[in-house]
Amino acid sequence: MSRFVILSLTLMVFINSSSFPNTVATPPGTYQNHTRYVTTACNSTTYPMMCYNSLSSYSATIKSDPIKLCTTSLNLNVKYAKNSTLVVSNLLQKAKAAKSHEVSILKDCVDEMKDTIDELKQAVAEMKYVRGRGKTTEEHLKNVMTWVSSALTDEGTCTDGFEEGKVNVETKKKVKKAVSQLSKTTSNTLALLTHYLSY
Repeated sequence: MSRFVILSLTLMVFINSSSFPNTVATPPGTYQNHTRYVTTACNSTTYPMMCYNSLSSYSATIKSDPIKLCTTSLNLNVKYAKNSTLVVSNLLQKAKAAKSHEVSILKDCVDEMKDTIDELKQAVAEMKYVRGRGKTTEEHLKNVMTWVSSALTDEGTCTDGFEEGKVNVETKKKVKKAVSQLSKTTSNTLALLTHYLSY
């Protein structure tokens, strides 16, 4: 009987020590530090509150890593660009159905927005090569910033068409709202790249 008890206790110790990984709770202060890092980073942008609202929920992933900070911002930027493009695309489809004179202007805007998405995706792809320091990394970073700058320019070109052409007030309002929000996000991404990864 005593041998059975000893074997049972030994087995329990073995299971407790080897079958389940040891977990260490993350200190509460760590989360605060990560959030503080994102807050500080966003203060370097033109639209800090918008920056914080979009990035704060990713603070545990970003930690205090500038590359993760900028990569996260870029990935979110692509998402917002797709959402904004969808808004303009839907307006274009309605204009086509109504045979409106706004079709050409909206089509030009959609083309610019698609270019924006492509350029931001190129920037995300280029970010994979931004590691450490050196001429190669610096060159890739310059490419990232060039792609983001081009995206910002295309966003502006989209809304320029609505200033020059005769467009329904409501249509103009919807497009400018969607693209303006995107432009602010892109501007913030560029600011983070400039402040946190420039050499």
